[in-house]
Amino acid sequence: MRRRVERIGALVVLAAMVCSLTACGSKPAESSPGTTGAKGSAAETAGGTAGEAPKKMRYVAPGSDWEKEDEIIGLVNDKLQKDGVNIEVELIRIPWDAWDQKVNLMLSTGEEFELLHVMQDRKSATVLRSQNAIAPLNDYLDNFPDLKETLSERWPEFTVNGEILAVPVKPNYYISRDYGRIFYRQDIFDKAGGKVPETVDEVIELGQKMQEILMEETGEKCYTWLHTLSRPATWLHRSYEEAPFIVDNTMGIAKCNMDGTVESFYESDIFKRDCEIYSRLYDLGLIDPDILTTDSEDRSNAADYGKFVFGFETIDYQSESTMTKNVGAYLGDFWLNPELGNVEYFGIYNGNAVPVSCTDPNVPLSFLDWLYKDAENYQLFMYGVEGETYKKVTDNTMETIFGADGKPLYKYDDWQMGNADFRLYDATATDTLMKMYTTPITGTNVRTPMVGFNFDPVNVSNEVANLTNEIITSIYPIKFGVVDYDSNIDQAIQRLKAAGLDKVLEEYSKQYKEHYEANKDLVGVFEK
Repeated sequence: MRRRVERIGALVVLAAMVCSLTACGSKPAESSPGTTGAKGSAAETAGGTAGEAPKKMRYVAPGSDWEKEDEIIGLVNDKLQKDGVNIEVELIRIPWDAWDQKVNLMLSTGEEFELLHVMQDRKSATVLRSQNAIAPLNDYLDNFPDLKETLSERWPEFTVNGEILAVPVKPNYYISRDYGRIFYRQDIFDKAGGKVPETVDEVIELGQKMQEILMEETGEKCYTWLHTLSRPATWLHRSYEEAPFIVDNTMGIAKCNMDGTVESFYESDIFKRDCEIYSRLYDLGLIDPDILTTDSEDRSNAADYGKFVFGFETIDYQSESTMTKNVGAYLGDFWLNPELGNVEYFGIYNGNAVPVSCTDPNVPLSFLDWLYKDAENYQLFMYGVEGETYKKVTDNTMETIFGADGKPLYKYDDWQMGNADFRLYDATATDTLMKMYTTPITGTNVRTPMVGFNFDPVNVSNEVANLTNEIITSIYPIKFGVVDYDSNIDQAIQRLKAAGLDKVLEEYSKQYKEHYEANKDLVGVFEK
């Protein structure tokens, strides 16, 4: 079953703006009318009584519908009944361009539904809880020991001040493994000597050799590759004696330390060192002279066709399949300062929360318990019917079957509801990617306070907007060596401060410190 959500009109948008979540949000879960107690409710939800109508399990998530969605969800509901779980799933898919407005309206008006997809990088569970929009799950999870055990290592991702705010999604084991990695084409690397660099100077020397080989093979001058200009130079940061630390990857203004403190990154000596190295790269022709104006499509094409010297962090094995298909090349990678180990700067970006308007939180938890308990259940909901909507290739890979419109007939989004234990991966995934997807992290793992932290800019929204524009204008030319650091940094910092840098950093520091204090027992260096 599904419900199509149409585009929101101007009057609805206005209503959502006027009726803020804090002003007209639902009551917290413990005081919501009709909310049942935790004890005993799970069994009642699962079995129900003879002739009792199934309880609705309406799942609100972003995206569009599939051609065979009604058919597959009908089969899911049949299987639920067969297994004695007396609920009926309904998908409420909201188009991306309407997501924020529609969800805000649903939450602020107390519209009843049972499960909400949460994206930590969009509006975090912490923010939603502060707005009394979602309910803590602690009192209910004891009814579902299998669900608790399945996600045992990931509950801290959505636990704040002791409250479990959402059920985490675990689509794979690729958690923060790209931090500071330098990616390259394996064939070009081998032709350049195949020796892994240990210093920045050796990285630059190897880059020059690889650039010459790429010029001979492609007839084009290739450069180091950056997915987005906002990303900090993590490949450098892990090599500095101050490591580990994390620079926020949206504006880049905050250097976030392991002790819960924040410093102004653009005013730091570390940023100066970054700029000196990038100035060398720029002067040597390893950075595209048009880096500030190259559009995302051009960068994407460079990645897809292997026309890059190094990919700093964001060309990764999830992109390898396309490059392999186009030019028959594979990726390799290395770290500087490998002794530091894996640095975990984000954990699980996605989870599923129960809104306070849900009258019985056992209903959505019963569904998730059923989904994650059995591979047959999981693969039916996620991929549909074998031979009709997908073809199984190996025990853990599949080929999706597409309709006449070129879209999958049915394939639920793994990032919204995935479980690595039962997931079927695309058959085109390379061996390296499959290893990263399916193998838990081992060895030294640094868990930073950034895991689970998402800055809420609501109190400084004007300053953030002004800063974002000013950073593009004043910082990016310095950051990538287009203009000289010493001659331009003082004026750039003055402009950032005029745009509100200090006020935003003060708010950022406050929120980061609060997050650190609530989760400091999870921070540190661990051996896995």
